[in-house]
Amino acid sequence: MAITMTETEGAREWIARPNRSLTPTVRRGMTCLVVVSSLLVSGGFLLAGAWLVLPFAGLELALLFFALIVVERRNASVESIRLEGDRLTVSTRLPHGSSQHSFHAGWARISFETQSDTGPDPLLCIRSHGHSASVGRLLTPAERRQLASELQSKLNSRLRT
Repeated sequence: MAITMTETEGAREWIARPNRSLTPTVRRGMTCLVVVSSLLVSGGFLLAGAWLVLPFAGLELALLFFALIVVERRNASVESIRLEGDRLTVSTRLPHGSSQHSFHAGWARISFETQSDTGPDPLLCIRSHGHSASVGRLLTPAERRQLASELQSKLNSRLRT
């Protein structure tokens, strides 16, 4: 997956998004091409007297539409961690819901914890005062470790100053 880090005066933000092989414009263009070609072919069969091809072409297009909705929903996923001053804010927007948690940076603790929905790879868990937020569903295990290391380094440097 893709993780980007932006740093402005007094704030640092890590944003994770899924890889997108097609832009929305290209995806719409390809969809239109498939719809037009499918309708042309099924229309040709209809004119030749094989009318039964038309309902199956419609079913095929409906399944394609459903698959594209699922892809679009997954492409809208984003996880972000923002460290600004003494606040650490974790925001997630995934297909099954969104959440936002805010922690005091001095009290936040970072660990790796296995979740039931992610398999054997542990997620990055940020905890403080009985609250927790899990991030890393959009990252590889190596990217999670790198993010944890960078975040822990930034939190430790803030404690020393």
